[in-house]
Parts: sequence; C-alpha cells; structure tokens
Amino acid sequence: MLKFITRCGVDIDALRKKHLPKEMMRYMFDSSRKRMSTFLEIDDEELEYGYGKRLHMKGASEIVLECCSHYLDENGAKTLMDDSMR
Repeated sequence: MLKFITRCGVDIDALRKKHLPKEMMRYMFDSSRKRMSTFLEIDDEELEYGYGKRLHMKGASEIVLECCSHYLDENGAKTLMDDSMR
C-alpha cells in the first residue's frame, strides 16, 4: 500500500501527521482472529459523528464483515448493515 501511495505522488509523512493521532492502540494480526485493528482517538475538530474514537480494521473479508453493524453510504450517512449487505 505504501508503494502504491508513493507512486501516486502522495506525501506519506504529511498523511501520517494529519491522520495518525498520538493516542492509539493496535491489535496486531493474529491468525486465530484473522484480522488486525487500530483504535484511534480523534481530535475534536476532526469528529464526523460526534464520537471521538475510530476503529480501523483489516483482514479476511468475511471476518471483518461479521464485526460490522453499520456502513457509510455514498453520501456518508451511517446506515444499518443487514444480512443481505454482507
């Protein structure tokens, strides 16, 4: 991913400074969980939905989808994820 971002001409260091707050907790990849997660504390001026925490997760799609209850639609609105979406 970093190589791709670099090829696109994006300043990685500037992105990290802007989007990676100092306060975060990371759960490294675990083969039994089949995912990794990073929990971030977001500054007040960056809040989108009035909640100061955000979880970023990556891993096996079926595992990640099981953890999701909502998604952001094309307009950025929080929408309930039902079984047909999974």
